[in-house]
Amino acid sequence: MKITDIKIDGFGVWRDLSLRGLSPELTVFYGPNEAGKSTLMQFMRSVLYGVSPARREKYLPPVVGGRPGGWLKVIGDDGAITISRYADRGPTDVGKVTVIAPDGQEQGDRLLREALEHVDEPTYNNIFAV
Repeated sequence: MKITDIKIDGFGVWRDLSLRGLSPELTVFYGPNEAGKSTLMQFMRSVLYGVSPARREKYLPPVVGGRPGGWLKVIGDDGAITISRYADRGPTDVGKVTVIAPDGQEQGDRLLREALEHVDEPTYNNIFAV
């Protein structure tokens, strides 16, 4: 699974951020301290695995407004899917996930688990997300 596009409606310091056409090989985000790099990483984790209580406390509600959440477009073995997650239903909400399959049909989280190849969040954090 490769992330190709990111859209943040509202998360931490980010509002209405669109990053499109990320490299399929390697994308590096860099910048000075407090530029929002860690917030971007936590957003991606939130879309893939849900808004944990710790992330909710630190990043929600968004500092400069916007609907809390956004989406990632990823390419997997079966084609491109869009994974969206919005956490605007209360303080314990992990965020409603919606997955749009390559054929345009809305799917549940089963397709997301398959795209992640059943990699859980601790494994993702320790191996895939530096």
